[in-house]
Amino acid sequence: MTVFQLKRLTLLLCLLVLVSACAEGEPTETVAATEYAYQPPEFQNDGWQVGHLTDHGFDESTITTLIKGIVSQEYPGINSISIVRNRTLLLYEDFRSELTQYDDWVGNRQLNRTIMHSTSKSFVSAMVGIAIEQGYIESVEVPFYDFFAYEHYKNWDSRKQDMTLENVLTMQLGLRWDEWDVPFGEPQNSLTNLVENNQDYVKALLDLPLDSTPGTEYAYNTVASIALGAAVENATAMKLEEFAETYLFQPMQISNAIWLKTPTDRINTGSGLFLQTRDMAKLGQLYLDQGVWQGSQLINPDWINNSLQRHVELNWEFTNGYGFQWWLGEFSVNNDSFPFYSTRGYGGQFIVVVPNYDLVIAFTAENYENDLYDLPFKLVEEIIIPAIIN
Repeated sequence: MTVFQLKRLTLLLCLLVLVSACAEGEPTETVAATEYAYQPPEFQNDGWQVGHLTDHGFDESTITTLIKGIVSQEYPGINSISIVRNRTLLLYEDFRSELTQYDDWVGNRQLNRTIMHSTSKSFVSAMVGIAIEQGYIESVEVPFYDFFAYEHYKNWDSRKQDMTLENVLTMQLGLRWDEWDVPFGEPQNSLTNLVENNQDYVKALLDLPLDSTPGTEYAYNTVASIALGAAVENATAMKLEEFAETYLFQPMQISNAIWLKTPTDRINTGSGLFLQTRDMAKLGQLYLDQGVWQGSQLINPDWINNSLQRHVELNWEFTNGYGFQWWLGEFSVNNDSFPFYSTRGYGGQFIVVVPNYDLVIAFTAENYENDLYDLPFKLVEEIIIPAIIN
């Protein structure tokens, strides 16, 4: 669950979903599934080389059948998909036909630019790595509270001073927090409670009592990712959106990003980034290429490798660990297992990287109130990887 769902429930009940837009946001005509025919993506001079599926080892008919299944809602709720192999964009299809309340929050009128929800977290992790490489932050061992200059904290515990930047990156803060077990929207849900009752989300987070020693217990925490962004902003003395633009988005030729902000005018790095899938896939390719984009080293490879280590052991479907705001797992195809790592955003905003196949896939979706959250993983495991024939 994210801050956005809460705001939808509590702050923006009076907003109407926009069903018309201008320019790039105009609804596109619905194409019948039987009429779909694959075409390589358009070259947009945005850093991607484009190519044909068959030239990069894919069975075209299998991917065509996949897209027809998305259009016909056999695979429900998928709004867009990009497939990259061998550093080449092979598929970019966008199916979204109307804007939603999420777009209203930032004035977005572009159908192909979508809220990332918690995929935003993996972008702020990249920013932390860049800030360390640039010398603004010494290391992940820096005490996290040292990034902030609040005069006092509630519920002070000497163990809070031992909480490190790494503890926050791996969601092991030790603070009292339950974002998942209590239904979202109820007062006992930690995220609901915090954003309903506070303006400064970061201060409210740091004020929480400890339930465990930092670094020992995993608890998924959206506001912790917002605090990571605030830490980078304080360490660099730059507005975080400027830092992201300078060191990440401009070098990767991402010109279409926008952010939702918190009540204290911080960009919401927990769930507030808006992108299109062909730009989402760039982050996956950047990590697959050890921090290099178009010949430029944007992130230190040591940061990439450390980010993708299993710092937390998990045992869920498609999930066996958590790194620095990245999820780790394995696909099983034809009795073989293939490791992958991914971002994950509420509703199905995923970047999936499969190193064994030099493969990056980006999805956006609107599977918010159903049990189809993992659908992108199933499509990769059951259709996309098996479509690779050489």
